[in-house]
Amino acid sequence: MNKERLLALTKEVSPRYLVVLYLVLVVALGLVISSLLLYPQELRQNELSAQLQQARQKVAVVETFVLTHPNTEQYLTELQMAITRADRALPPSPDISIFLAQLEKDAKVAGVKMTGVKPAVVIDRAGYREMPVEVSIEGNYFATLTFLKRLEDGERFSVPAAFLIQQKPNNLATRLNLQIFSFGLTPRPAATPPGTPPVKAPGAQQ
Repeated sequence: MNKERLLALTKEVSPRYLVVLYLVLVVALGLVISSLLLYPQELRQNELSAQLQQARQKVAVVETFVLTHPNTEQYLTELQMAITRADRALPPSPDISIFLAQLEKDAKVAGVKMTGVKPAVVIDRAGYREMPVEVSIEGNYFATLTFLKRLEDGERFSVPAAFLIQQKPNNLATRLNLQIFSFGLTPRPAATPPGTPPVKAPGAQQ
């Protein structure tokens, strides 16, 4: 019954409209097939374009580096020297003996007398240690300035948190509260598991 209706409708429709409908269907089918075939290629093309852009950016960075540093060996040497200076300014060890020895040398060169050095408790910060040190010196005005300048230009990074200057006959008494730093954290003693008996010294009575 449906076939008869379709045939009847087909006979009633003009052949011109049938041709137009056929062409529309063919074009639509072609567009669908083209999109299915071209879409993966378009994705691949976009991916290749992004990779090409990244490669061009890398080449531009290399070209800029070469133009800025034509002598690569000299640049690497300077970079290594900068790393060494950074390690000396902020060493990984909390030991301050080298810093204190340098302070004594600076005091002698500047012409001041170091009257006291008092390291304080190390403070653990976020990834680094803060080590307060109180330094007391005596000397005339210009010698004190020279010492402070050498302290500022020293290899070890230090911050004068506070200072106090007192006038004495022919001298200045200066007390510096310095903060020096190092990378890392202070090792903590291992925790004793619960129930572990205390360790007794050899020869102790049971």
